[in-house]
Amino acid sequence: MSKLSYIALFSCLLSLILFSCSKNESEAGEYDNWQARNQVYVDSIARLAQQGTDKWTRALVYYIPKEYADANPGNNNIYVYVQKLQAGYGTVKPLYSDSVRVFYRGRLIPSKSYPEGHVFGQSFTEKSIYEIDEKTAVPTLLAVSQNVPGFCQALQDMVEGEICHMVIPYYVGYGSNSSSTYSNIPDYSTLIFDVKLVKVYARGENTSWR
Repeated sequence: MSKLSYIALFSCLLSLILFSCSKNESEAGEYDNWQARNQVYVDSIARLAQQGTDKWTRALVYYIPKEYADANPGNNNIYVYVQKLQAGYGTVKPLYSDSVRVFYRGRLIPSKSYPEGHVFGQSFTEKSIYEIDEKTAVPTLLAVSQNVPGFCQALQDMVEGEICHMVIPYYVGYGSNSSSTYSNIPDYSTLIFDVKLVKVYARGENTSWR
């Protein structure tokens, strides 16, 4: 076989390899290796919180779901990660037994089709939480205790008027089997929330909006 033939054969094989890689990449599922990808994301935020970078902090979650506790005996240091984006005007933080009114947007970590993360739930339609017209918009009423543990814990560290960016690991979010209940939230999903706490109601207080 001539030198030119070898070159042509090599070029052909290289093209096939590149085509195969490109095809595999394009056919890769939206949520392939989802648990590992979520863990990498959470680890990167955890490092920022440990260093106190970009206003990231962490809050110890006191209620650990049984599924995670059984699989990780003795590991009680479970955190939710919070970035303080806007200081509040209130002084009272909600208790576990309280109710709150909030604006929120929840999304997943970035993926192939959703570079900013798939939005799975929201209480406002504006592009940014800073753009909400609070004269006309009605914030969502939530019982603090009825939320996933990570969200519940982060809420209890906020005051009225405060805006936070939350990163909640799956084990204090919707868990490893979330898709059985929520079709738009894959198993092992990190939950990312932008939240503005508008009003805190003590237990038994009238929660009517204005």
